[in-house]
Amino acid sequence: METPEAIGYFRGERSTMRTSYLLFIPLFSFLSTAAFAADGEKPVSSTITAAKVFLNGAQVERSAKATVAAGSGTLVFTGLAERLDPQSIQVTGKGAYSILSVAHRINYLSESPNKKEVDDLQARIKAKEHDTNAENNAKVVWDLEEQLLLKNTAIAGQQNGVSASQLQAVNDYVRERLKTIKAGQLAQAEKLVQMNEDLTKLRQQLQQLKGQAARPTSEVVLEVEAAASAAATFTISYFVSNASWTPAYDLRATGTGKPIELTMKAQVVNGTGEDWDKVALSLSSGNPTLGGIMPQIHPWTLSQPYRTQGLLNRVDHAEMQAVPSMAKSKDDAGATLDAIRQVPNTVLQRTTTMEFSIDAPFSIPADGVAHSVSVTEHTIPATYKHYCTPKLDRDAFLYARTTGWEDMNLLPGVANVFFEGTYVGKSYLDLDQPHDTLDISLGRDKGITVERVKRKTTNEKAVIGSKRTVSVGWDITVRNTKSVAVDLELRDQYPLSPRSEVEVKLEDKGGADVNEQTGMLTWKITVAPKETKKMGFGYTVKYPKDMPVVVE
Repeated sequence: METPEAIGYFRGERSTMRTSYLLFIPLFSFLSTAAFAADGEKPVSSTITAAKVFLNGAQVERSAKATVAAGSGTLVFTGLAERLDPQSIQVTGKGAYSILSVAHRINYLSESPNKKEVDDLQARIKAKEHDTNAENNAKVVWDLEEQLLLKNTAIAGQQNGVSASQLQAVNDYVRERLKTIKAGQLAQAEKLVQMNEDLTKLRQQLQQLKGQAARPTSEVVLEVEAAASAAATFTISYFVSNASWTPAYDLRATGTGKPIELTMKAQVVNGTGEDWDKVALSLSSGNPTLGGIMPQIHPWTLSQPYRTQGLLNRVDHAEMQAVPSMAKSKDDAGATLDAIRQVPNTVLQRTTTMEFSIDAPFSIPADGVAHSVSVTEHTIPATYKHYCTPKLDRDAFLYARTTGWEDMNLLPGVANVFFEGTYVGKSYLDLDQPHDTLDISLGRDKGITVERVKRKTTNEKAVIGSKRTVSVGWDITVRNTKSVAVDLELRDQYPLSPRSEVEVKLEDKGGADVNEQTGMLTWKITVAPKETKKMGFGYTVKYPKDMPVVVE
């Protein structure tokens, strides 16, 4: 016979009222733990089985087993994240019992397990601080001795009847003693410098591990009732804010004419205080912290500032979905295969969000540090083209143009670009823009040289009446030193007239495509291997001779 499901969710006026009461007087709750236990509270440990990470926040699912005694009783699920959202708690279960109410409270006396590395660092810092204080005290002793010695020397010099031999003996003693004091002071100062440097390093390292520090825990208090003693299973889910994931990409192009390998990664941060150890991990493109209520627009009169109705800070948290496990396989020739960089996952297209369900149990410690998870890989066909604007930069830049990325379930993010096995730099996949083509910069190509030289016959000034005419021209030379032909788009410009009395005329466009609205000149050329091509353009500017005009 199928085990019946327990009745009850974290819903209802009774649960909310009890939660508020316990939150206002937490000290009473935790100083009276023994009293609660005497009244029949039974602590229950649970294990994290799944974590759905949003762009901001995460929904955590725990499972537990317990025996429910006959009659009414109270179960306390301990060791939960401190900053969980009480309104997001959901409890379900299976067994012959009923769930009467669910409440939340903070336990300040039962902290989450502190990491051993944090304990070790804190102990080392405490010992180092003790040693530093001891060295500071020793330095103070040297300083006091120096002051006392100098004071006694001054008094001795004021006494009458001191013979020359006695005075010499005093000076010799003071000199030798001062040497010893100065040496001691120097040694103490050097020790203190080194010890303070060590302390700074230890404190900085501890700061890196602050996410692992001990912190209070949450508890979920469950009131249950059963007709007879029964075995029970529980599933607890809740939303916690201090977790997130950010998409990032690796773009690898092995050469022109070849497709681009795109690897999507997730930078997952777990700062919840709970380690996720071999859990069913999923990544959602949703962000529950933004709220889901559309703002309303109101009539706007010019005498009043414009405003919209605020977003309702109510969040509906969906139940966690089961994540399939990855089947194990064995390949006898595994030693000769390339390492698998992609973590197997299933992409689920929800109604309003996209979700990547990792098909293998995954572990992410609660250290507050970004952990990289390879999510998916794609091979994207690409066309390659060079661009150059010699007026601003003489180097030619290689770009890869890709299409069809709309169906790859990608999100905007930073991309690390590699070309021919070399790191080129960072780019950004701006996927929010409605473009069907994605341009990716692959950096500068030193195999193409471009020169832009001013024509010698230009800059001739002729004055006719009240007008002055100036001619300007440029010659551009492109050489391809590579062993393959390249497609190059060359860009330059001529000036536009700022006012009616200034006349600009493009005399020589040099075969370029001209945009008269912007003054842009564009040459689209193919340069064969070892080939040199020349092009150029010229223009004249006519303006009043008493008007200062920059013409180049």
